[in-house]
Amino acid sequence: MMGDDSGRIRATYGDEKYERLAAIKACYDPDNVLHRNANIAPAG
Repeated sequence: MMGDDSGRIRATYGDEKYERLAAIKACYDPDNVLHRNANIAPAG
């Protein structure tokens, strides 16, 4: 899980881009298998 990094990651990308990336993540990695680096949780 992302823990405290979620706010920092959202601030880095900005709200609009972060939401778009989360939607893509939900499509291609809904189980959040790829979570080791700067993680974006799947939308939903």
